[in-house]
Amino acid sequence: MPVKSLSQNAASHQQLWKMVVAGMALAIVAGCQEDSGASRAASSQANEASEQRLGDAVSSIRDTLGQPEPVQEETSNAGTPVNEESVTPPTLHWDAPLTREDGSRLYASDISGYRIYYRLRHRDRYEVISLPSDGDTRYQLEDFPPGAYEFSITALDDSGLESRRSDAVTVNLI
Repeated sequence: MPVKSLSQNAASHQQLWKMVVAGMALAIVAGCQEDSGASRAASSQANEASEQRLGDAVSSIRDTLGQPEPVQEETSNAGTPVNEESVTPPTLHWDAPLTREDGSRLYASDISGYRIYYRLRHRDRYEVISLPSDGDTRYQLEDFPPGAYEFSITALDDSGLESRRSDAVTVNLI
């Protein structure tokens, strides 16, 4: 009988150790799952915070450039777009001059056109866009690639005389 009792005792110890090891393994796995869940939550919150900061920065830039927020695209139940996304490109606005450089009156009918001088800020050379005077004192910057630009404008009268350039305006196109 003592032999049976020893083998029962050893089997009992072995089962006890298995239970202790299994319990420790469960505790470790449960702890890892909690940490994993916490990491996922922290990662998700960090992603949301990052997206919010990026959205705020883009909104601030759009406000500075006078661009409206893009319209969110709506989709039908089939997942096809209902409206296209519409973004208005930034636009240069200026006032037509009322006087000539000598101080004499300049009528709108005396203005034959405008010239827009522009350059990327890191370049020395200006490019020129000539516009007819059709009463419009706006120009959309839709065909410009992204970059930091300087723009200035001159007016041309019906005699072909060109005014001095306006003060430069800096526009960052994104």
